[in-house]
Amino acid sequence: MPTSGLGDLMAVNISAPGLSMRFPEVHCFADNSVCQVTTGEAEINAEATITALVLSLSFDLTKTYFLLAGIAGVNPKHSTLGGVALARYSVQVALQYEFDAREMPENFTTGYFPYGRSQPNQPGAKDYGTEVMELNVELRDMAYKFALQGRLVDNSEAIRYRARYKDVDGLSPAAKKPSVVKCDTATSDVYYSGALLSEAFENITSV
Repeated sequence: MPTSGLGDLMAVNISAPGLSMRFPEVHCFADNSVCQVTTGEAEINAEATITALVLSLSFDLTKTYFLLAGIAGVNPKHSTLGGVALARYSVQVALQYEFDAREMPENFTTGYFPYGRSQPNQPGAKDYGTEVMELNVELRDMAYKFALQGRLVDNSEAIRYRARYKDVDGLSPAAKKPSVVKCDTATSDVYYSGALLSEAFENITSV
């Protein structure tokens, strides 16, 4: 930030009880017009950090905009390495029961199934109200138009990685250059990988 001409985010550093042990300070411009807080990974850390920030008497948030940024994997059916995805719906795919895949019933396609149900890929019987969050779609679409004007960075390492998907049926978007896409997002504290888990969470997101 100092070289951008916009300001120095390290000019003011404020600590508050309850912030992440790894990131114990909020960093701000000298005039406090812009601040940055790092929550750390996992929902519990994000929740605890933002709760501590909001309850702290060190900040006046009566006229505040929050911009959330993060990194994630992507379904290779929809995008690729280095792409930008802007979501309408956020689906909590881990809010389910789970069998160890080695012990699941023979007629199950996955070890995950919704609360209050006895089979995978069924709408959940219990509704906590947090399984699906709809974001502001008008704001998402506005951001999408702006993002289309940007130039996404690419490099030789990413090109070599994407080439693995070149001849795989149904995964052609993963072999293309980075782009901006509209999508939905699945959220979980678990970093999962592999076709079977990807299909399981893809299915519950569709449901």
